[in-house]
Amino acid sequence: MSTMAKVTATGNVGTGSRSLLSIVLAGGSAAATLDVRLNGSGDAVAMTLAAPIGDSVVWRAGSRQGVGAAQPHATLAGTGASATFEYD
Repeated sequence: MSTMAKVTATGNVGTGSRSLLSIVLAGGSAAATLDVRLNGSGDAVAMTLAAPIGDSVVWRAGSRQGVGAAQPHATLAGTGASATFEYD
């Protein structure tokens, strides 16, 4: 069974190892960007998502097992932006 976590600010997503299954980035009153790191805040950016004002974008893992992440970290920018992570 998967777990959902919504973030509205930069920081870690949950604690410990995860398999990322999907991410939804929602823009607020400004365009939104999301940098995702798989192994904490000091890791290289693994992917960047961008959503226009008032709209959203979806990322899904290409595998049912998801993408392994020792400590997922989100760097979120944009007024009113949020990101929802689905993980195992």
